[in-house]
Amino acid sequence: MRIINILLFSTLILFSCGEGNKKPLDKIQVTLITEGPVYNGPNTATGKWKPESGAKVRSVKFTSVTISGTDTTLSGLAGNLVLQMAAPNAEMKKIAFFKGNASGNSLTLQLAEEQDDLKDFFKGQEITFVVDYDFLPEELNQNLSFNLEFNAELATD
Repeated sequence: MRIINILLFSTLILFSCGEGNKKPLDKIQVTLITEGPVYNGPNTATGKWKPESGAKVRSVKFTSVTISGTDTTLSGLAGNLVLQMAAPNAEMKKIAFFKGNASGNSLTLQLAEEQDDLKDFFKGQEITFVVDYDFLPEELNQNLSFNLEFNAELATD
């Protein structure tokens, strides 16, 4: 009888220490803009998105990130991309990256292994997504826009 009580008590403790509810963020889209003219070498595109406020976020994990060209194909335009997030009350964090030269209109980025402390970004404040990329042609006298699409999972209380 004593062993059964210990097992029941242990089970109760395990369930009370769970991660809370998991909420998927599916196919969130953000438009990223680089103001032209754009020159050969390092360039930056930015876009803003505001998550829903509500439940207390305990953790965030990005599960996929893609970037596609909206005005033109990415092929021959971009190489080596780094995606970061910035917000007023959080330190800028690297989320994903791509190494090589873009071929085609859509790139699947490799997720950063370390995705710690992202919950501060999802407290209802506006998030700025920053993509630093190498522009390959010599010059382009126009703005460039890209579409960022990501999936993530939020653990909430």
